[in-house]
Amino acid sequence: MIQQVLEQNKGGIGILTLFGDLAECSDMWRWALDLSKVRRAHRAATAVISPMVEKSRHRLGGISDLTWSDPYMVGFMVMLITIAARIEAGKIEGEALCRVQARSWKDITTIRSGLIGEEVLLLSTSCNREFETGCRNAFAFGSMLVGNSILFAGAGTGWQDRPRDLQEADSTITERDDVSAAWERFFDAHVSVRP
Repeated sequence: MIQQVLEQNKGGIGILTLFGDLAECSDMWRWALDLSKVRRAHRAATAVISPMVEKSRHRLGGISDLTWSDPYMVGFMVMLITIAARIEAGKIEGEALCRVQARSWKDITTIRSGLIGEEVLLLSTSCNREFETGCRNAFAFGSMLVGNSILFAGAGTGWQDRPRDLQEADSTITERDDVSAAWERFFDAHVSVRP
């Protein structure tokens, strides 16, 4: 518990803040750090993925709400969100990662359902093949983005553990022909075959 104590300091009165329990202080800082990571990761995932989805909406004449419930699409989008989040925020997992996935899913897909976490859990535990294919394709697409961009530049530890700033990355990467072709193969092709 935070207690404020008035302290006499050379004729003036100052406020001395004492922290009751070091563990509480540590938990507070961890919570603040997680909150910061969630915000950064959410913004980055949305900034990277939303423009590609919007181009597909325009190119395909829209994307039906049913498309977003397809196991392939759930796996592809959630894995891509996870990759973008981890590139931006470094090591992010557990509840923080779940919040990023749920918020980003809502913003990218415009689906207001709060059940995406349960859907991912059900598809994952049932070893759904379409879901797993979507995850693998998102990993291949994300690896291509990371491997062909300034995000992967530098030596040292693996890209999963290093925080990056996706919003400062080369914004033209999604305009490249190889990236557009891969997006159409991994995303558009699955949207166009759905009702």
